[in-house]
Amino acid sequence: MRFWGPGLAVVMSLLLMVGSAAQAQPLSEAERRARVIEFAANNSLFVLYHEMAHLLVHQLGLPVLGREEDAADNMATWTLLNQGTPHAEAVLADAARGWLLSGLVYGAKLDDTDFYDNHSLDRQRAFGIVCLMVGSDARAFAPIANAYAIDPGRQSTCPDDYRLVNRSLSKLLAGRDGKKSKTQVTVSYQTISGRLKGAADAFKDSGVFEQVADELRGHYSLSKPVQLNAKRCGEANAFYDPQTHEIIFCYEMMQDYMQLYTSQKPGKAVPGP
Repeated sequence: MRFWGPGLAVVMSLLLMVGSAAQAQPLSEAERRARVIEFAANNSLFVLYHEMAHLLVHQLGLPVLGREEDAADNMATWTLLNQGTPHAEAVLADAARGWLLSGLVYGAKLDDTDFYDNHSLDRQRAFGIVCLMVGSDARAFAPIANAYAIDPGRQSTCPDDYRLVNRSLSKLLAGRDGKKSKTQVTVSYQTISGRLKGAADAFKDSGVFEQVADELRGHYSLSKPVQLNAKRCGEANAFYDPQTHEIIFCYEMMQDYMQLYTSQKPGKAVPGP
């Protein structure tokens, strides 16, 4: 991903504005550590809702017009907006910040592989989240849209984007909730040691897997049991396996997000297909 040249300093300033108000004051070492883990957990949760969207497309046979990766981002954002909690809003803010940071940190330029990839560019994914946020509630989310320098003209059309996503998903998912038969979900964590142990422990303690499991059990009725498995993969990744009906989260991704927040140079984070 390429840097933004002279505009980089401006963008980094905006990223600081988007961070929590608590960051306006110097953080203690314990507070900073907690914030790093919170940021990584929030980004991991967004990625898991993205993978949950792939699972729903597959198991429910949902139609997708356009790229499935964009649709999965939209469904993850929509799911969190529908939760309507301060925590869900914080997850979205961190997810947008995470995509924008990764677009700035990884690599110095774009090449053809970025343009023919089935994912949108990281910065596009960040702005897509923010647009749906402000589109869902202009008054509540205008500050974050302004912090990302989304101009008033585009902000005025974001409600159209949100209404389209909301109308589409509401109709597609109508009658597919788990009121009659809850989805069976099992959660497992691979026990590991070594350099990933801290990230693995932080991921397990965050409870994000359990949040996704509760979302599936409480809102969807799926015929196939679902597995949520966290493990060492050898790469920073998360993905849905349609053969095993399994969402796999790699501990390397949690570590990558922790490193991303502290502006180190981790390996490239790769969202699931």
